[in-house]
Amino acid sequence: MIHIKKHYNHDSYKDGPDSSNQSQLQKKDHKDCYIKSNLISDNFKTIKTGTLNVCIIVLPGAKVDRNSKNNQSIVPNRVKRDIAAANRIWKQYEKNRLIQGVTFTITRSFVFLENISGIVSNAENFPIGGASHLTMVQAMLKTGRKICQNADVYVFYMNGNRFGPINFDYSSTLAVTYNSFPLIIMTNASTDEYLLAHELGHFMFITNRFSETDDPEPFHELDRNHNRTPGNLMFPTPEFWPIVPEITGEQIYKALNSRVFYS
Repeated sequence: MIHIKKHYNHDSYKDGPDSSNQSQLQKKDHKDCYIKSNLISDNFKTIKTGTLNVCIIVLPGAKVDRNSKNNQSIVPNRVKRDIAAANRIWKQYEKNRLIQGVTFTITRSFVFLENISGIVSNAENFPIGGASHLTMVQAMLKTGRKICQNADVYVFYMNGNRFGPINFDYSSTLAVTYNSFPLIIMTNASTDEYLLAHELGHFMFITNRFSETDDPEPFHELDRNHNRTPGNLMFPTPEFWPIVPEITGEQIYKALNSRVFYS
């Protein structure tokens, strides 16, 4: 599973080959002071719980198991299942007591029965790269903001079994979380109930208030957004997940440092 993201080097104190010992010492002292100030300042304390407001938009052809054909605002069964899975996994308990966690709430869910002008309804036809791609994304965000005024992230369920074309290595993109926009796209092939929880994890990491967007245990140097353990929720592909993927306390702690919880 491939996600449209940029990879950043967050080591802002990495010294170049020409750095002097004095420069290295100054940078180390600066970093140490910054860490200490974080620990003693209330502004940098990590909350124990947070609520993420999710706006759901279903486009024509998306397989969401609608439980009402008449009311477009009733949350479809697949969406209920996906949000419930996210609410189960992004929490840490100790002796049945909640230690830390994120709650996902649906601000509004709306099913479009007809195509929206400027937006392809089939994710397989989504333009990849260039001005047309950006135009499409902006049209989706504009639609999302009309539907939900107070959402933190917009989740579009779309027709099609992949996002864009088949990749050069014959793999397909099942779902996408954008790096620069509060937008997640789910295709008909993203059927695992924990896949939205995975994408919401990307969104929380990407919006880290300290710009530390890497997973606590990165997959490898070229993909630091995913986790290295096959059974972990943030592993790049769900084919190795157990029935219920694993998640660590460190991942939940990092998620709780999303800037959406500190506005």
